[in-house]
Order: sequence, then C-alpha cells, then structure tokens
Amino acid sequence: MTETATDKAALRAYFDGAGFERWAAIYGEGTLRSRVRRTIRSGHRQMLDTAAAWLAETVPVVPPGATALDAGCGTGLFSVRLAERGYAVTASDIAPRMVAAAAQAAQAAGVRDRVTPHTGDLAGVTGRYDAVACFDVLVHYPQPQFGAMLTALAARARGPLLFTYAPHTKVLAALHWIGGRFPQPSRRTEIRMIPEADVRQTLTAAGFVVRRHARVDDGFYHVTLVEAYPKEPDRE
Repeated sequence: MTETATDKAALRAYFDGAGFERWAAIYGEGTLRSRVRRTIRSGHRQMLDTAAAWLAETVPVVPPGATALDAGCGTGLFSVRLAERGYAVTASDIAPRMVAAAAQAAQAAGVRDRVTPHTGDLAGVTGRYDAVACFDVLVHYPQPQFGAMLTALAARARGPLLFTYAPHTKVLAALHWIGGRFPQPSRRTEIRMIPEADVRQTLTAAGFVVRRHARVDDGFYHVTLVEAYPKEPDRE
C-alpha cells in the first residue's frame, strides 16, 4: 500500500469511527465542555463564514444550473450553504457516516433535492464544477500528497476554488507537539504543515492564481483559507 493510500485508509477509519462522534459534536450546536473543542468550533465557523462571504462577493448571483463540489464535506455545513445559494452540490467525503450526516443536514434544511451525496476520496470524483470547496482536508496530507490533491481539486474547478491548509508556523508546530504528548488515536489525527510557497507553486502549475487568503487563528484552530481562480475561467 502506498503512503497516500495508507493515509486515506487511516483517515477513513478515524472519521467513520470514533472521530465521527468527536467532529459531529464540534460541528454541531450542543454544549462542549472542552476548551480545545470550543475553540476549534469557533475557528471553523469563522472560516466557513469568511469563505461564504468571499464566494458571495465573487459570484453575487448564482446562475441557473451552476454546480459546486464540497470535497471533504463532513457533516454538510458548507454543502447546505452552497445549496441554499442555488448550487447543485456534490457533497463528497471519504467517510460514509459523514456523507450520511451531510444528507441528513440537507434534508433538515430543505435543500436535499440540490445535494448529491458521494462517498469516496477525491480520485473518485469526476466532472467539472462552477465552484469547488475543500475545507480542513488537505491539512492531513504532507508533501507530495498535498500537492497532488490540490492539483486534482484544481482540475475539478472551472470557477472559484476555496480551500484551507495548515500553515507552517512556530505556533502550530508547538500546538501539534503538545497534542502529540497525549497519544490517543481516537482524539487526534496528524496535521501536516505546508509552506505558503509550496501552495502558490502548486496553484501556479495548475493554472490558478490566488485571489485572496486569510489566516484563521482561534485557540487550537489554525488554518489559512485561500480563494483561487483559474487564469482562464472558461477552460475545458
């Protein structure tokens, strides 16, 4: 088994097992006793709000028939937002329980008819989309897997590409080291820090340019959110 396949298998097992309960709680509305989880929830919500605002500025009016891919959709928080704006959304995740939760969220929000669940990794997603989102997924992959996956995401996008990655900083490295002192597999996955130069180089090679980016830092939640777009928006 290759390193990429091993990483994906481990993530699938985690997010479809004990990790599902942890992250469903973080993404949910219930009370969280852990300060760590509260800051992750807060930071994640800030990131989603910023991404939604950026996309609304870039695409003020969603044209009829527009499609979107939410790669690594989790419990469907952003999939629902995309569908509510009028996109026909493919909500894809490597973990079946996450996909089921996303479908339930779409049903509860009254947009189930605009959300198509897909279980599998990015390699199993085909087609092109008017908008592509991938949040807190690439943070689990080191180079060169990170670059390959970002390139694959870019190949699916004919419009805005929004994603997060774990920036290579001293603060994040320290937090990751602290987390490693408590080796409980059900509570922790590997966070892979990537230099900004690597991200920009990968996007440039894929024919994309960065429109804007922002750091989101809240307690134990640290990511860089990026909006990129193709140099030639109508490429096919």
